[in-house]
Amino acid sequence: MADTNHVDYERSDVGLRLVGWLAAGLATFVLITPLVLPPLFPLSTKRITPASRPAMSSNAPPLEVNPRATLQATRQGEAQIEGGYGWADRSRGEVRIPIDRAIDILLRKGLPGWPSP
Repeated sequence: MADTNHVDYERSDVGLRLVGWLAAGLATFVLITPLVLPPLFPLSTKRITPASRPAMSSNAPPLEVNPRATLQATRQGEAQIEGGYGWADRSRGEVRIPIDRAIDILLRKGLPGWPSP
């Protein structure tokens, strides 16, 4: 009868030398990384006090105080443009017409160069 209490491991999976090299490489990486990163990212070492304001560029977008009202005003303006007549580019003779009217014209006249049914 075989001894069932004997515990062993598969010796052909990973060699002890490989585990040692991986451990040494990981330890080297962990020790060298803090020494290499500050020269690569010098701004990360500057100490900033909590009282100092963040630097903002002049082209930063303004803060939306009431985004719902802004969205509603934008949608109303777009609806007026989409639903009304006007010049798109007066110098080139381009006009803007309502979408429903444009669809009616396209259905009646068709597209130039497009085969009609």
